[in-house]
Parts: sequence; structure tokens; C-alpha cells
Amino acid sequence: MAQDRLITVGVMGYGAIGRKVAEAIRAGQAGRTVLEAVLCKHLDRHQEDIAENRDVVFTDNPDEFFTTDSRIYVEASGQDTVRDYGSRILEKGCDFLVTSIGAFTDDALYEKLQDCARDSGGRLLLASGALPGVNWMYSAALTGVKHATITQIKPVRSWIHTPAAELIDLQVLTEPTCFFEGTAREAAHLFPKSSNITALLALSTAGLDNTRVRTIADPVSDQLRTLIEFESNSGNLRLECKGIASDNPSTGSEVPFTVIKALRNLTSHVCIGI
Repeated sequence: MAQDRLITVGVMGYGAIGRKVAEAIRAGQAGRTVLEAVLCKHLDRHQEDIAENRDVVFTDNPDEFFTTDSRIYVEASGQDTVRDYGSRILEKGCDFLVTSIGAFTDDALYEKLQDCARDSGGRLLLASGALPGVNWMYSAALTGVKHATITQIKPVRSWIHTPAAELIDLQVLTEPTCFFEGTAREAAHLFPKSSNITALLALSTAGLDNTRVRTIADPVSDQLRTLIEFESNSGNLRLECKGIASDNPSTGSEVPFTVIKALRNLTSHVCIGI
């Protein structure tokens, strides 16, 4: 049901995703929402924003953050945030919008948060993030899934400071090179900052252990390419998405806008692509 009043939002993380979401809320571009609080690690880096937004609580203290009156919490800071604070949010009866879907490779955590949401009346919301076609595939999967695979092709700089550097010598590549093949459960767990998209595909289609993943480091292109092949009993899909990296080379620039779209849908009288 659409709301008749502004919905307060707490943003967790103030990097490539969180800052864009916060700016959109303040600019009135994220539906009927108002920014209540921001939880970030390095307050000293955001003094200008803090000075310009005296009505918003900026804090690095989780206890202070959770005393604010937020109705929807947006996770934009990594899988640890989902594990550490997901149940706390949902037990309050609030909505929890998650971008780090890879946290749910832990079946026990996923079940726990679903139970918390069911018991409290809050909602666990999984952002579509960088996954194209998720609405269509999720719908088609209801008829039965035959096959789901995803290939992530990212520039070398996107894989630096990730476990990929332990699997392959990124500095000597001269052509696109595959360095991992496995399940979505393995990929999203092994690459928590780079492969959340694989977990969302899995959870919406074939499951974490039946969705196949390939990851490729590309020393030639700066694009974030995603290749998906999906077959169901109601139809098949094959697509390629060419994204542009955000300030964080592991995160597509479109990701914060999928959160903004979700906030619009959650607070609007008209919902597109719900």
C-alpha cells in the first residue's frame, strides 16, 4: 500500500552506492522519502556533507544510528552489515533493503532474517543491483528452471584487492582470462564485493548450488560485462549487459539507481517493475 506520508530512511554506508542514494533522497528523487540517518566508517571524510545536512544524523556509532526513527534501512556497506545488523533491523518491524545479496550464501542467515521479517511485520528486500532482467527471470522461474549461468567479465582493476589476486597473476594478463568456475554460492562467498549479482540470480532462479558462474579478468576493456543464459519451462533468455564502473571499480554505476528505483516503488502510488 502506498504511503501518505514521507518515509524515513537510514543509509548504511556512504561510498559508491550509499552516497548516491542519500543524495537522491535529499534531492527528492527517491520517492516519498526523507533521509534520517547515515552510518559510515570515516566521519572525517564527510565533514562538508555533515555541515550541509544538519537535520541528518551522520554517525559511526551503530547504537546512535539505530536510535533514530528510520522506517527503511538501506544496506550499502557490504555483507558484514547484513550479518551484523539484519536481525536488529527486522526485529524492529522495519524494512531492510539489501544490496550485498551474497550474504545469503549462508542459508542459516537467510532463514533467520526471513523468520525475523515474518514475525515482526518488517520486510527483507533484495535490491536488483547490477542484475539485468531479474523481474522476467524470477517470473519465468515459477514455471520451472532448466538452466542458469552467469559470466562476469570485469577489468583487471576491478579484481585487485580481491581473492582473485590469489588465483591468478593479474599484472601479467594480456587477454581476457577466466580464473574461476563454480557455483553461485561459491562465487558470492569468495568474492563478496564483486559477485553479489550471482547470488541474486541464483536466489531468483535455479538456486545457489545449481547456478553456474564464470569470472573473467579483462586487461583490455574498462567495461563491466555480464553474460546471462537462462532457460525455463516458459521461455529462454540470453543477454549481455555492458556496464560502467562507479568510483568503486567493483561496483556498477547503475547499482545505486536500482536502490533509488526501489525506494520510489515502495513509497509511490504507481509502481513500475515491481
